[in-house]
Amino acid sequence: MVIHRPISTSLRLALPRSAGDRLSGPLSRRLDDRFHYLRRVLAGGKEPIEAVVVGPGGTWALTLRAKPGRYRKRNGHWYHWSEATDSWIPWDAAPITGARLAGRRLEMYLERATLPASVTACLAPPRGVEIEWDAGQRPGVQVIREVDALAARIGAGETLPRGQVERIVALLDPRQPLPRLARSPGTGAR
Repeated sequence: MVIHRPISTSLRLALPRSAGDRLSGPLSRRLDDRFHYLRRVLAGGKEPIEAVVVGPGGTWALTLRAKPGRYRKRNGHWYHWSEATDSWIPWDAAPITGARLAGRRLEMYLERATLPASVTACLAPPRGVEIEWDAGQRPGVQVIREVDALAARIGAGETLPRGQVERIVALLDPRQPLPRLARSPGTGAR
């Protein structure tokens, strides 16, 4: 997997660099170089999308952060397990809503650029986060904790041809060279 690093002001100012995220290394060991991993992608919003994976299996918007705890969707509402009261209390599902909206924002950004706009929104929570839902109460995003399962889902299928992958990556990482367009037979100067 090709990992695209964001432009950092710390490089220009000789400040210590922040470490990479927890998924780029494990995913790069499981996915080949047909896949691209982009961190902190600005796609039409003020807040960057934490990570985007683009490859033959499609485009994935990944949200990596969530507050530790137990969460459950039941009867159309989200709840958080409170240790203090030993019960489920109402919860504002900001990480789940944020993950879903990041995927939608990326879809709209790709659509405006006339690129394939199918994006899978995924919340990849860290250890210590349990997210459950009752049957028929899907959260609107993929919730995948295990790196092997995430890599298998990302790598499944061949929905994007190589040229489309290159165009999406060039749009999301402006430092990339633009892909060459194939010339149609019978066109050109004589």
